[in-house]
Amino acid sequence: MRFQVLGPMTASVALPSAAQPRRLLAVLLARAGQYVGRDTLVDELWPDGAPSSAAAIVQVTVSKLRKTLSPGLGAAEAGQRLRSGPRGYALAVEPGELDADDFLTLLSSGADDRAQRRRALERALACWRGDAFADVAGGPLLEAHKLWLEDRRSAALLQLVELELADGDGRAVVERLDPVVAARPADERFAARLASALGAVGHRESALEVLRRTRRALWEEAGVWPGDDLVAVYRRIAGTDWTTPGPPAQLPPAVPDFTGRAAELADVGRALRGPGPVVLHGAAGAGKSALAVQAAWRARRRFPDGQLTASLRGADPATVLTGFLRLLGATPAELADRAGLTGLWRSYTADRRLLVLLEDVTNEAQARALLPSGPGCATLVTARRELPGLCGARPVPVAGLSTEDAWAFLAAIAGEARLRAEPEAVQRLLGHCAGLALAVRIAGVKLAARPNQRVADLAARLADDRRRLDELTTGDLSVRTAVTSALRERPAPDRYLLRLLAAFAGPVPDWCAAALLDRSLDEAHDRLDTLAGAHLLEWHEAGNPLPAPAGTHWAVAPFARLVLTEGAPPETDRVALRRACEVTLALAEHARGRTPAGSTRPDPAALRQVTADPAAWAAEESAHLAAAARLAGAHGWHDLTERLADAYTALAGTPWLGHAARAVSVLGLAAARRRQDPHAEAEKLYNLGSVHWQHGRARQARNYFVMAENRFRRLDDPQGTGAVLAARADVDLDGGDPRAAEAALVEALGLLRECGDRHGQAAAAAQLGSLAEDVGDVRRAVESFEVSMLLARECDDGRGHDHAAKRYADVLRRHGGCDQAADLLTGALGGAVRTRERHWEAHVLRSLGDLHTEAGELGEGERCLTRSLALFEQIGHRHAAAYTHRSLAELRRRAGDPAGARWHLRVAMGVFRDLRDRRGAGYTLLSLGRTHADEGAGPEAARLLRTSAGVFEELGFPLWELRALGELTAVTSESPAQDRTREVLTKIRT
Repeated sequence: MRFQVLGPMTASVALPSAAQPRRLLAVLLARAGQYVGRDTLVDELWPDGAPSSAAAIVQVTVSKLRKTLSPGLGAAEAGQRLRSGPRGYALAVEPGELDADDFLTLLSSGADDRAQRRRALERALACWRGDAFADVAGGPLLEAHKLWLEDRRSAALLQLVELELADGDGRAVVERLDPVVAARPADERFAARLASALGAVGHRESALEVLRRTRRALWEEAGVWPGDDLVAVYRRIAGTDWTTPGPPAQLPPAVPDFTGRAAELADVGRALRGPGPVVLHGAAGAGKSALAVQAAWRARRRFPDGQLTASLRGADPATVLTGFLRLLGATPAELADRAGLTGLWRSYTADRRLLVLLEDVTNEAQARALLPSGPGCATLVTARRELPGLCGARPVPVAGLSTEDAWAFLAAIAGEARLRAEPEAVQRLLGHCAGLALAVRIAGVKLAARPNQRVADLAARLADDRRRLDELTTGDLSVRTAVTSALRERPAPDRYLLRLLAAFAGPVPDWCAAALLDRSLDEAHDRLDTLAGAHLLEWHEAGNPLPAPAGTHWAVAPFARLVLTEGAPPETDRVALRRACEVTLALAEHARGRTPAGSTRPDPAALRQVTADPAAWAAEESAHLAAAARLAGAHGWHDLTERLADAYTALAGTPWLGHAARAVSVLGLAAARRRQDPHAEAEKLYNLGSVHWQHGRARQARNYFVMAENRFRRLDDPQGTGAVLAARADVDLDGGDPRAAEAALVEALGLLRECGDRHGQAAAAAQLGSLAEDVGDVRRAVESFEVSMLLARECDDGRGHDHAAKRYADVLRRHGGCDQAADLLTGALGGAVRTRERHWEAHVLRSLGDLHTEAGELGEGERCLTRSLALFEQIGHRHAAAYTHRSLAELRRRAGDPAGARWHLRVAMGVFRDLRDRRGAGYTLLSLGRTHADEGAGPEAARLLRTSAGVFEELGFPLWELRALGELTAVTSESPAQDRTREVLTKIRT
């Protein structure tokens, strides 16, 4: 009988096809002639756990095998091959019946004669038809026997090829080992012999490729480099040393405190799987290198042929290429031909899997010369611009750190506990770092070096623009140095434009950039796009930077602006800046419906935009107008400063629309005084009074109004005097002096009538109507509002008519004229929407919300009031928003939600107290009293209502005092309240 196990298991008799008998036979053949215990057989047949009937199954399986191997013989008869005994079962195998025995016998023969030994090894290896027991899966005993046989086979093959190499029979070695090494590329022993044989028969490149493939396999399978034997073979064949113990691994160390950038890392990881170079582009100091190195370390296992790194700043690409090729094993002779370096680089990288990291690339040509050619290679580039000319490149922008990432980065350097102790100071510090990773690192290093320093102290020093760059320096880290280097890379015309834009200290519209350059808008756009691509400009919308490099407003990057504005500007800058300020003024005058003086001509496209929608243009450019006024003031252009300040005030609609209102008004006042223009000075004082009044600063507002009034009176200007008196009346009224307010308004109406100012008369009459209602003269209030709207209608002043209609509607609503009030408010809302006056739209919506609330239409009322609050918050009108909160509280109270009402009232009261608005506080106290009364909290409701009535008594508002007293009487039977009610009633005229 013949058994074969060096390949699929066969025998000279037909073996069972079932897995269990074949597996049992394989185990017995592995221990031929030896008894194998029943427990061992169970473990082999069921390596993952045997069933309870395993012993019985083994007996049945043995019985089947006996019938196959010794047909017709009983278990105990002579000649039975499969014997049983107390120690288990044994399979009798005679010499010459098992191919594995033949292999082992041949392996030990012919030891004394070289030729005989070679023939014996050839015959021994010829016994193999494939892997041992190739078609049988076994347990631990069988698998160990398989490995032992394979090791003996490998040893025999190794002995044979060494004999063949010694005999100079390289071709035989190549034929024998080529399939072996292809199947087992990580086996250094066979790879070394195959490479030696290939070198011996003149196939040097094939030999080197075998060695490279083995090096890749070693790295992929075990993460190790080739051993000394393989390195020696490479040295002998290539004529040069492998410069590293394996593939080049040049990646710089990853930053240990690297944090965040999860999205960018994911983008880079995906992009590195494609064929095109990946370009990380961002501002100087943005953290491109740290991100690139982090991404490269994460991806390095996919590039077993190595990782190459070079900085291209100031470097010659040919020199870098030479270094790369040397690391990949190029010989000195190959490197001597500098003209052929590019072709050599393509050849060396065609079949490799390399990761190439190119840092500080300044242009496409630098990177293009160093791109590997193989599809298995990847290139990671860091640059300060996108490099759009690099074919197939995948750009990944490295923007500023988010607040969360910046906090985590700072915490990794300075410590989380320290930041948690001063969260507000940390937010201020990070704001001054503007998301620049280098700035955050320097701040963190400074904090870490001074553990006793408060974060607030460093934040305070960084708050000063003049010293921020000095503070953001430590060791060899410097924001100024990094930004200056980026600016030097740009040509002089680009730096000139950047310096001009930086002078405005904020977003600059594209038409202003065109004016600075004295070029068309299209030419300006090209220049702006280029600078944005270099991350030196940011596109803004409504003051917020957006990631897309296109738009109409541009701002110089924060730290570039600080660098560019250091030192005095040259005279050429002054000429361009004045030209831009004059163009700004000319467009503003067009927006005001005026013909600008002078010869300045704005770009036609910008002029068309202003003409098409002056209100939208004014809303969009108010911040730039303020910046132009500041710039003109800083250069001493007083006439230009004053006119820009006037345009800003006129186009802003109300002073609080522009956050720079007070500063611009002060600039205008200073310019008027330097020009010694008393009339202009009076107008600027009036503007400053309005600014303070809109911000709730009553005392400062009254002071400025009084100064403006005195100057207008000295100038004998009835129109100016009347306007100031009307403005001052509001201050007097809120200050609790309605008589002074009424006197001012009566005088204002007379002065405005004298000079024929119907617009002013209409506004003053509307004010008088509101005052008349406050003091209890409802009939006079109605008359005044009717006069106001008639005057506004006569002078075709739709805006003035709508303003009067809104205030009149509030009076009508409180006195039963709801239908007429609804008509007036609907018309006023349409006018506000048409003129795009968002603040006025919010005022009208609040009145409409109050009207719906009182009519029981709570859903519609809430819609109007919610929209009103959102508009006030968007434009930053905190004072007006507080009144809307008070209206929302009334709505929540009527809806049966006292908790919601109290929340709104707390917000409103906080603002009224901050701004010292006693009128608003009185309204809020009244609403709070009503809310507590609804909840049955009589004593607290009485206290609040009594306080509210006292406030209105001090202010001289009898109608509101009467309302508070009426509510008070409902919750208490106090006779003083009833007595006071009768007294107040005598003051009211309806």
